[in-house]
Amino acid sequence: MKALIEPYGFGDTWKDIWIDTYEGFYPNMSNYHMHEYFEISFIESGNVNILLADSVESSTDSKIVLLKPLTPHYIYCEPDILYRRTNLCFSKNLIEAFLPELHKILKIFGENGRVVSVDTAKIKEYIKITKQIKAEENLLRQKLLIMYLISLIFDNINWNDEITKIPHYVTEALSYIGAHYSEKIVAADLAERFNVGRTTLMQGFKKYTGTTINEYLLGCRMKKAIIMLEEGKQLWDIAESCGFTDAPNFIRSFKRQFGTTPNAWRKNMN
Repeated sequence: MKALIEPYGFGDTWKDIWIDTYEGFYPNMSNYHMHEYFEISFIESGNVNILLADSVESSTDSKIVLLKPLTPHYIYCEPDILYRRTNLCFSKNLIEAFLPELHKILKIFGENGRVVSVDTAKIKEYIKITKQIKAEENLLRQKLLIMYLISLIFDNINWNDEITKIPHYVTEALSYIGAHYSEKIVAADLAERFNVGRTTLMQGFKKYTGTTINEYLLGCRMKKAIIMLEEGKQLWDIAESCGFTDAPNFIRSFKRQFGTTPNAWRKNMN
């Protein structure tokens, strides 16, 4: 089962290149998803866990996450270490037919994504080039800088690195919850659906995602609820669309999660 395709503004707020940075003790609210563009995430620091379709990487080392279009992934961090990262996103159209060596170089993204451990000096060098890409106004030079950056990463990959395999039922559960969060979901039903024991599913999900099934389900619902609040939707519509039994239940859950009511949050946002 594929992960939910999320555009994150692609085609609306940007078309070829998007670069952003983040620093804090929690990552932006996310879930197991994929998108239709390339993403290179340079993680300078943080106690970070990275789930791909067939592997998981957990460490406090600086690293690069390489994702080609339609690569399912889920990145989260523990709040004990400052999480600092820079993301470089670019469309397929930007680099198609750009260099004869392109297909060889794009091997760095792997079949299901790739996580590359690098030292601090290297990642700072790569982020410096990323900032040059962002500052450059000439599209051709942006393309050249992106290909130069990818070639540098290519030269520093250890192709013999071992990966930690992730059980199929964890990624399948993540995909299912992301697509069906508005429905009633319980661990026993998921375990039966993916032909695994309930306890095995719950323990594996917690081990590889750092959260429980119910907590992850609530996070997916709250992510959608935030979007609908920004759109000005009524609370009862949000509750129904996001899988809450009624508006009061949604309000209570929102307040426990964020320490404020939905209406107060919307007022502060405006």
